[in-house]
Amino acid sequence: MKSILILLITLLAFNKIKASDVQLPDTAKVYSRKLATVDTKAGNLKFLLRGGIVSTYRKGQEVFEKKYRLKYYDFGCVMPSNISIDDYNKIVAGYLDKKFGLSWRNEVRKDVVGIWQVVKDKMV
Repeated sequence: MKSILILLITLLAFNKIKASDVQLPDTAKVYSRKLATVDTKAGNLKFLLRGGIVSTYRKGQEVFEKKYRLKYYDFGCVMPSNISIDDYNKIVAGYLDKKFGLSWRNEVRKDVVGIWQVVKDKMV
């Protein structure tokens, strides 16, 4: 790791590459995907929600939670910077698609972000 850093600094110093050419991995994306994969394998399914000052409850959400054995997790107004909600939810949605087909999508809360991208990816 140290040698890679020295190499990058050396290359930057000799203007062989620009700082804009170096792409760092999106650690929140990588972490979120790994966490979602571990959670689904452990049976700890949840959809992450962006909230506000007060958590939002939707009438009937407990029916969906019980039927598909998952929970809605609302972060409220303070969201951790190391989690990508879209990427986490995308993995969980893919799991539900495989297990239940696409019918669950008609029942899910409409404020769950990231899940619709899975369908678009399958259509392409």
